[in-house]
Formats: sequence, structure tokens, C-alpha cells
Amino acid sequence: MVRSKSELVIANMLFQHGVEYEYERVCEGTNEPGRLRPDFSFATPDGDVIVWEHLGLLNRESYRRGWEWKRQWYLRNSFVEGATLFTSVEDERGALDSSVLKDLALGIKALCK
Repeated sequence: MVRSKSELVIANMLFQHGVEYEYERVCEGTNEPGRLRPDFSFATPDGDVIVWEHLGLLNRESYRRGWEWKRQWYLRNSFVEGATLFTSVEDERGALDSSVLKDLALGIKALCK
């Protein structure tokens, strides 16, 4: 069960390409205290964690501020954008680019092999 239609599209894309994930798994801070529940998380063979956050409401100021706080938390806890921290967004009409989602899913799959 996911919280939005966009997350359902992502979950289906991951399933279609055989990418194992956990939805809203607790992620504990290692350098910065606290915990988050990323939308999707993945484990590499070495046990590293990769996260994918879908940013569906960036047009809302409070959501954008909350995302920036989360982003900083991830960075302070050694996540690296484009390597262990991935994001997807919707356009101004709320549409998803399935080719971008597919590329993200396949890139994460390659990291988890």
C-alpha cells in the first residue's frame, strides 16, 4: 500500500523491472540524530542503503521547506545525491515522465546487484 498515485506508478515500475524495495522503511541517522521514512529504500550487496524520495508537492511552500530540511538531513548522514539519494518530481500539471522513472529504477537496480 502506498500513499499516492505517483508512488503507485513508481512501485509498479520497480516491480516490473525486478527491483526489490521497502516502502517507508525507517532510516536512522548515523551522523545527524533522528529518523526518516523514505518513500522507497533499497539495499546494496554491501548493506548500504539507497533511498528514492518522490517529491510530488513541490509547488507548496511548506512541502518544499520540509523537503529541503529532509535533503539536508540525508546529506549530513552521508547520503549522496545521484549515488545513494534519488528523487523524482512531477511537472506543474502533476504529470510524471515515465522514461525518467524507468531510468531511475534501472540505475538503482544496477547499484543493488
